[in-house]
Amino acid sequence: MSNGLLIDDVVTTIPEEMADLKVRDLWVEGVGWDMSRIEPFLSTRDRLRLLSMVVDTVTGASDRVSWGPSQDGRFNVKSAASFLQWNHSPRPNVESLFGKIWKCVVPERIRVFLWLIVSQVIMTNSERFRRHLCDSNACQVCICGEETILHVLRDCPAMSGIWNSLVARNNRAQFFSQSLLEWIYANVSDGKLKDDVPWLTVFGMAAWWGWKWRCGNVFGVTGKCRDRVRFVKDIAREVYQAHAPVLGGTEAITRVERLIAWEPPPADWVKLNTDGASRGNPGLAAAGGVLRDIEGRWIQGFALNIGVCSAPLAELWGVYYGLCIAWERQIPKLELEVDSEIVVGFLKTGISDTHPLSFLVRLCYGFLSKDWRVRVSHVYREGNHLADGLANYAFPLSLGLHLYDFCPDDLSLCLSEDARGSTYSRRVRL
Repeated sequence: MSNGLLIDDVVTTIPEEMADLKVRDLWVEGVGWDMSRIEPFLSTRDRLRLLSMVVDTVTGASDRVSWGPSQDGRFNVKSAASFLQWNHSPRPNVESLFGKIWKCVVPERIRVFLWLIVSQVIMTNSERFRRHLCDSNACQVCICGEETILHVLRDCPAMSGIWNSLVARNNRAQFFSQSLLEWIYANVSDGKLKDDVPWLTVFGMAAWWGWKWRCGNVFGVTGKCRDRVRFVKDIAREVYQAHAPVLGGTEAITRVERLIAWEPPPADWVKLNTDGASRGNPGLAAAGGVLRDIEGRWIQGFALNIGVCSAPLAELWGVYYGLCIAWERQIPKLELEVDSEIVVGFLKTGISDTHPLSFLVRLCYGFLSKDWRVRVSHVYREGNHLADGLANYAFPLSLGLHLYDFCPDDLSLCLSEDARGSTYSRRVRL
């Protein structure tokens, strides 16, 4: 639930007789958490987080130490450093920005240049004036404004005319009103094609040449270029064609367009589709699942309002309850499909004892090891529409499990489309 003791999360003073209670003292076998004793002392969000957890009294596994700041529960120096430097106050996600910069389809020197821009160490007149290296912070090209990074690369008349020709008319207002970090982040995140070239490539090349032209104007070495807009477009296309096959030293991922549909199970088998959703990761979470026969007919479904947890945990809750329901219905051959590759990996290859999700994976193993045949496979979300719909259907419901012998009316169209074999387009890896 957290990286500390449960008692550290209380919002009011607890009685002395409860101060030394252990987790097992607040767990009722066969029922769950004794919320009547817990509710007065925890916030609503912490109660919802607690509801998504379970005390493992089934598998017989002993208590294990898990390192909370890492995803797999194992200690490493990187997670320790992040934990010590963690700042709970809101701030821009600069790590995400740097990650996008290093993935830009541009030459390495331009990635470095974009990194220097974000670090705000480009030696403009504004920066030189601040360091007492010149007498004025004015732009030497237009002589009508302070030469900041944004002025050089975007707002100076020498560049604004080029951007006006490159940026779509309906995007210009936002483009020219953003702060420096917002401007960089928005444009290196934009992978839309412009004249068959990703915009982030055009943006990177234009920014780089804008700085080169500025330096040429200042130092008197500007070459002739009749049409700078055409020049930027042409060189961006050349760069993209040269760098697209290899990105960062690894081969680019090749994707092809395919039609994805729900596939019925083989004869004598029943298919179970499950899904989980978390609005915030961690955030409010729900899961859902459905059992169907070879004709795509509804056997039984469920929707689960979990509380607050991460997306992988929500996915595992969907798998666990789906297996539980299928076992209770005495289904001898079950085909389980999940659209989370992480969860499928847990179920097929195992999970470390220290992993925070190991308790629930072990409960799933308990069902998988029973006397029946279960095949686990990954499915694209387009082939898992009905389970996804049930997971989202669960959010407004009361906390806990809701069983359905018949398909809810809101999802009947999705059920019939799957039975008819309706397909959905998706770009998939080769």
